[in-house]
Amino acid sequence: MENAIEINNLSKIYNLGQTKQKIALQDLNLTVPKGSIFGLLGPNGAGKSTLINILAGIVIKTSGLVKIMDYDLDQKPKSASYQIGIVPQEVVLDSFFSLFQALEFTAGYYGIRKDARKTTEILQNLSLWDKKEVLPRQLSGGMKRRFLIAKAMAHSPPILVLDEPSAGVDLELRDQLWKYIKQLKQQGVTIIITTHYLAEAQELCDEIAFINHGKIVKQDLTQNLLNLDTKYLEVEFTQNIEKDLENKINKEFGVNSYSFVVTSANKLRIELGKDQSYNQLLTKLEQLKVTIKNLQVTQTDLEDVFKKIIN
Repeated sequence: MENAIEINNLSKIYNLGQTKQKIALQDLNLTVPKGSIFGLLGPNGAGKSTLINILAGIVIKTSGLVKIMDYDLDQKPKSASYQIGIVPQEVVLDSFFSLFQALEFTAGYYGIRKDARKTTEILQNLSLWDKKEVLPRQLSGGMKRRFLIAKAMAHSPPILVLDEPSAGVDLELRDQLWKYIKQLKQQGVTIIITTHYLAEAQELCDEIAFINHGKIVKQDLTQNLLNLDTKYLEVEFTQNIEKDLENKINKEFGVNSYSFVVTSANKLRIELGKDQSYNQLLTKLEQLKVTIKNLQVTQTDLEDVFKKIIN
């Protein structure tokens, strides 16, 4: 599959004065397939915002190669930046123009002819058509975020970057955004999402890259990341786990056998490796003379994967 974005050995170093420097990105390599929903995940300060700002043309890279829809960012910066629509995490809006006017001006800025603009279609798709004459500052928080998406799509870019798209959005609006994101993918738009809601990335993303300390530490298809050998046995007891019992369990299931964590007053979450049997585990639990109320075997989710890769 062709790539919408190709990045090789990208570095960004900020000079802080008096010979002090901050390395934001260091020899970063990344490919984003065309037409995919791509997740960029990492802790705060990992380099996500710096990377997005370089793609948007806001921050100048120190070194490395960046291609956006085959446009080299060094050779054709204007053409490259026009390929991307950025939806920032911060809500910054025009104060003096209605929603319709603001989208028309944005499309005009990118050189879109009046008869080729999709202002009406975009507002309708984002359920903002009835607010077309309203000023952005009069919108609710969720509607403001939808309007940011509308502005980013005003020039019909082939790549859309969503920085924390669900931040401050209620469940109903979040579901609408997810539906619209999937529609854009069906239309061939490449979508890059940064999010702290790992369930959102697991639901939407075809592929995920984990960034930490300015480097991509792992990149793979979401399904491959979730198809790990690890399973978990969730054990609920009839009584609370007392200190003495916890010590016994810790002795019985230490790091050399089973890894576990006490998730509540009367619940354990025990990690099962590839070759470990939960039947054998239950036998050991019975030897502790505790009464089990409920058992459930669960699969690895993206939160588990995130913790293992980042930590």
